Amino acid sequence: MKFLYAMFLIVALLGFNSSTLFAETKETKIVDSQEEFRVLCDEKNNMTACVSMAQIYISTGDYKTALNYFEKACDGGNMLGCGAIGDLYQRALGVKKNYKKAVKFYTKSCYGGEMAGCGALGDLYMKGLGTDLSYAKAMELYTKACDGGKEMACDRLDDTFVGSLEDLTIRCNDAKEIDACTQLASEYGEGGDYVNAFKYTKKACDGGSMLGCAAEGYQYQKGIGVKKNIKKAIKLYNQSCDGGEIEVCLILGEMYENGIVVDLDYANALEIYTKACDGGDEKGCGNFVNLYEKECPVDATDPKKFCQKYK
Repeated sequence: MKFLYAMFLIVALLGFNSSTLFAETKETKIVDSQEEFRVLCDEKNNMTACVSMAQIYISTGDYKTALNYFEKACDGGNMLGCGAIGDLYQRALGVKKNYKKAVKFYTKSCYGGEMAGCGALGDLYMKGLGTDLSYAKAMELYTKACDGGKEMACDRLDDTFVGSLEDLTIRCNDAKEIDACTQLASEYGEGGDYVNAFKYTKKACDGGSMLGCAAEGYQYQKGIGVKKNIKKAIKLYNQSCDGGEIEVCLILGEMYENGIVVDLDYANALEIYTKACDGGDEKGCGNFVNLYEKECPVDATDPKKFCQKYK
């Protein structure tokens, strides 16, 4: 399960704020966005902008520079930044693997209100990585994350957390137990066997785990354990979004709004933000309003075609 938590945290970091500059080309737009975020972060100490700067570097694979911005965000009180640092140390991205440091930053993130950090921290306690093995502490953290809306943590509360790889394989392949499939993906991913991690992440998705679909999409996007395929990645993100993973909807909408990985497509971004908003997410509603007001001014004499649909 650590692997899926880690995958989801990385996926979450690909989302960009909607306050970017809309230029004529995707390349120019990214540069403008980066400069805007740099000014906000470096000169105005806007911690959300620091996370956005880190997100840009994550998307390019520059984890060391991303870490610098996550550290500034974390020091400034942004708990997503703290959790992201924990994930980088856990997965050895831009730094040497260090479970103790992962525990430190997941703990700060968790008790600062970032529930994904609680789930990830629970996994480390369950395995005794970077901390004493404690089933009771893991259950406490999963409960906290579950109460905070993290479905995966709720699922973990029902798991037995026992079984060898052979037992888990039988439970996943023969008994079709989705929890066993996600646990196998976690075990193989943690061991660096991304081919098998992908195999069981796919089984989790096929079995109905929408977060598993998001993780599978990320592996296709980055070519981790499978040949890179952006079309399949976007299809899986849409499947996850349609399946109720609102955070994935936000990420996907921001990808279309900012032209990251996919072509710039404001119409699609608005459509996806509507799904997030209809699902009760305030940020989704806000993103929709911000983009609509920017691209569909009410006094426009010749509004863009896609705006007509939302009048």
